[in-house]
Amino acid sequence: MSNFEKALQTFSKHYSNRLGGIKASTPALGSVQQYHYLDNPDKLKPGNGPRILYHGKATDHVIVLTHGLSDSPYYLFAIAKRFYEVGCNVVMPLLPAHGLIDPDKAMEDKALDSKWKACIDNGVNTAKLIGGKISVGGFSTGGALSLNKILRHPDLIQGGLFLFSGALSVGGTAEKAGRLSFIQSITKLTDGKLPGIGQDPYKYPQLPNFAGLELTQIINENNRALNGLKINQPVMAVHSIHDETARPEGITQFIEDHVKRGSAIFIAQNVAHSHLPLDKNVPLDLSQELAPKYPPIANPQFEWMMEGVIRFFRSI
Repeated sequence: MSNFEKALQTFSKHYSNRLGGIKASTPALGSVQQYHYLDNPDKLKPGNGPRILYHGKATDHVIVLTHGLSDSPYYLFAIAKRFYEVGCNVVMPLLPAHGLIDPDKAMEDKALDSKWKACIDNGVNTAKLIGGKISVGGFSTGGALSLNKILRHPDLIQGGLFLFSGALSVGGTAEKAGRLSFIQSITKLTDGKLPGIGQDPYKYPQLPNFAGLELTQIINENNRALNGLKINQPVMAVHSIHDETARPEGITQFIEDHVKRGSAIFIAQNVAHSHLPLDKNVPLDLSQELAPKYPPIANPQFEWMMEGVIRFFRSI
């Protein structure tokens, strides 16, 4: 069995155990030599599954990119393709309780933060088999989980940390009000049954209050581990100065206090939190009743932003 076959087996087994079976496919994707997509159509919404972008061989660098709270790998796909184009194999996990047709019970799991960490661990274990230096990164909650992985297993991550609208501090996260304000800023709240399907095919239209607690636990765990520590991994953070969801002050404080070598790109244009990783508008399904709180539109500075990110990546 080749290393890639072992990697795909490692990746697939994790999701098969979670979802009760998984189907791996290799749809054509432009210049991507091998695009491996995992699905369970009975459980997952179309296009929401985990995936690997593979060059057909192990690469010097491999990156694990993780999506945010309420969305799916689709939201980081444009960024993943940019890393692929400069020679990286890319692993894109799907966090537990995400991408589901019926997420209600899964999103209320009190062990969700631990399951999220196990999912990141699987992504990194997969990456070890298809690349040399491993970098990690993510959008919003995915950024917090990527930092958490570095703090738990620093020796495994010999590449960099890439934060896109990183939720390192959302303000008052130890308080219930702080949790609710974060959830309210990204989606509508529900105290009833959590719907999985809305007009945005790749994001939940609503979230329960409980979801914010899980992110809070990750952020607080990171803050405890960071106490007096500067991480060795190079850090690139990209953030909008108009981000009202994950305030940019959390990024600047993190880089100042805990990063030995880092850089940040702050977008002055009014780009909302969830728009930053998008290179094009998300096509909405207007046959569905539940509209997103904010229309998922493209970041007009996406190409400029990624030029800076890739330039930094090349220096690692």
